[in-house]
Amino acid sequence: MATQALLNVFCYVGGHDFTGSSNQATLNSEVTALDSTTFRNGGWTSVKGGAKSATFELAGFWQAPEDEDSTAVDPELFAALGAAPSVHTFGLDEVAGSVAYLWKAGRFSYQVGGTYNEMAPFTVSAQGADAHGVIRGQLAKPWDEEPTSAAGPLGGALQLGAGAAGKKLYATVHGFEVGTTVTVAVESDTTAGFASPTTVATFPALTARGALWLPPVDASGFTDTYYRLTVTAITGDAQLAGAIALQ
Repeated sequence: MATQALLNVFCYVGGHDFTGSSNQATLNSEVTALDSTTFRNGGWTSVKGGAKSATFELAGFWQAPEDEDSTAVDPELFAALGAAPSVHTFGLDEVAGSVAYLWKAGRFSYQVGGTYNEMAPFTVSAQGADAHGVIRGQLAKPWDEEPTSAAGPLGGALQLGAGAAGKKLYATVHGFEVGTTVTVAVESDTTAGFASPTTVATFPALTARGALWLPPVDASGFTDTYYRLTVTAITGDAQLAGAIALQ
């Protein structure tokens, strides 16, 4: 695979799209190295992998307009500091089918302020906050200026492969704007054309700006290899994005 420049990174957190406000983003996944050295190691240190952890650093340009609209970072970040974990969907190329990382994290550090005669910056740090950890999948529906107003497929088909013992289906959906209510499901099929789609999971209804994490679904019996998000019911308009993973 070819290397790429970081020109099209995307970052969706809860019901906020930070892509247009940020210019630095780093996901750090770690495994604790536990020392298992004994006298029989011949003078060499040995280690074993322990607990996993994930941290996320995001930085960009601070905004706090008087009306505190949904694009401003300050009301979003200040209110989320130390609050319940938020659904994160992040990747390096904001096109359908590209690699997406999914996880839930709490935000524990928020910094603002900088240097005279420069754009006002912000920096926020988040830490993974549940036992699911970071899931690697694909972006099913990128952010789009055009709102969704009717039921039907949301984004394109993703070829994720068939299920197997121990595999689970994961998905996220972000509602950056929700007029009244919208319900999203995950469908599967044997081909990208989705001639005979099967609903394999359904999110709870979104009735306000926010995000949903699909509880992992046992995929051991899945034989279909293509997956997509689809809107099953909607009242009003909604601006949506989301990702799917089979891991």
